[in-house]
Amino acid sequence: MIDPERIGGIVGEALLAGALGALGAMARFSSTDRPLLTRAYLLHALAGGSLGTGAWLIGHAFELDGWWLFAVAWLAGTLGYAALHDLLLRVLSRKFGGR
Repeated sequence: MIDPERIGGIVGEALLAGALGALGAMARFSSTDRPLLTRAYLLHALAGGSLGTGAWLIGHAFELDGWWLFAVAWLAGTLGYAALHDLLLRVLSRKFGGR
């Protein structure tokens, strides 16, 4: 049977990883010359949070622990959305005849 006390700790870690991913994405977005508090800014924060949580789960699968898990979440939020966004734009641009 699953221990409820352990589940609470794991959920707390996942939420912290998501928050770190969101903060990483917001830090990256803030470093550009774009205006803040727009829909794009909120989209970056949500995407960074989900990428941070996903990276945290993958880190657990590779048996990382401690600060490494949270470093992976931060990096996924900071770098992951930019890479996915650029890749998606290239694919869509080719498909619909853009540049």
